[in-house]
Amino acid sequence: MSDTLQQTPDDVFRTAVVFEAALGGLAMLLGWLLGPDPRTLLPELTVADLRPLGEGLLYGALAAVPLLVAVEVLRRLPWEPVRELERLSDDGMVSLLLRLSPTELVVISVCAGVGEELLFRGWMMPWMAGGHDTGWSVTTVAGLIGSSIAFGLVHPITKLYVVVASLMGVYFGLLVLVTGNLLIAVVAHAVYDAVQLILTARRERDPEPSAG
Repeated sequence: MSDTLQQTPDDVFRTAVVFEAALGGLAMLLGWLLGPDPRTLLPELTVADLRPLGEGLLYGALAAVPLLVAVEVLRRLPWEPVRELERLSDDGMVSLLLRLSPTELVVISVCAGVGEELLFRGWMMPWMAGGHDTGWSVTTVAGLIGSSIAFGLVHPITKLYVVVASLMGVYFGLLVLVTGNLLIAVVAHAVYDAVQLILTARRERDPEPSAG
């Protein structure tokens, strides 16, 4: 408790950025040591042809929309586990995080999108499946499910959040399997995180007036 009280929003920002960047570094190291290399799922970019970058940004942003809608619907359910998630903003670390500026929240979200997708969808999913084979097989499905569960378990905020994060992992994994483009999952992840963090921070600063 005292450690949390002594921390500042800047401390939380630096910790989050370093942690997420470290996940990306870990993915690269594991890819080098064990294979497969997560970079092979990223589109090749040249100065003469930036179209793959534009497509990845566009499709990734669009892919974030269903997640945002689904979570907004979930938030409105009269269910105690959902209310438990809503109360997380009172937690010391989360409260400090939500005091960051929108720009800082976007930076953290981009780092999370890059680091976590490189590790879980770029390396772990194909590693569990035995390689970067984008065809559908038992091992592909096993890699998708296994990496998604691992993704959920590293988000142990509440039991419901673990389940939600695991389902999101399945969604991000399907994006990669269907498109063969990890950048789309990276962008979808980053956009989702950024929008959720900014909206939550705004709700905390300007709470809706009570009805009646």
